[in-house]
Amino acid sequence: MKITLPLTLSFTALVSLAHADEELAPPDVDFYAEAQMMRADMDPYGFDTADGLNIKIGLWLNSVTLGKNSRFGLEGGFVSQSEVSNNSQFTRAPSVSEQNAGASSVLVQEEDSLDLSGFTVGALWQSPYWLYLRGGGYIYNLKLENRQDRILLDGGGSTVNTVNDSPVSDSQSGIAPYLGIGLAVPLLENLSLTADYQQTQLESESYGTMGIGLRYSN
Repeated sequence: MKITLPLTLSFTALVSLAHADEELAPPDVDFYAEAQMMRADMDPYGFDTADGLNIKIGLWLNSVTLGKNSRFGLEGGFVSQSEVSNNSQFTRAPSVSEQNAGASSVLVQEEDSLDLSGFTVGALWQSPYWLYLRGGGYIYNLKLENRQDRILLDGGGSTVNTVNDSPVSDSQSGIAPYLGIGLAVPLLENLSLTADYQQTQLESESYGTMGIGLRYSN
């Protein structure tokens, strides 16, 4: 009995350890990374196109199958988009203080700018026929800024004074859903050329993005 009890306890401990090893076994995943040059159509917000860079890193979940020979992955990314701006000018009547400064009219030179960047968290489904779908959430930071210069003009159109007003800005942040469709064309064993189109719903408007780049996948 003195010998049997320790052996039984030891065997039980080994079995428990074996089960623990099975439970702690590393998941069946593969790594992939993707970098794309992108062009976003910001017309819904009153601006021209904006160029940028979209970098994604993800994991293929090999135990998840959504179709024969397809792959499913989870990914996170960083989006850096160039600032876009619009310039305009108009002439208006002077205010009382501007009249007191000698102005008969005021030429206003105005610049509006939009700066958008952030991070993405989403999923990617790759079919065996080059086609892929991706979707998720864009954790964005949006900054709108308005700058104005007021040129005070006398009755003859000569400049009396130039006033540089302080910029007025509005910053917003949130999560915007996105959905995209694209093609991944194999170039080498682990390297593919990717091209896609994506729609992002930001605030009350949606905008489209075209992207082209490379994906490395093992």
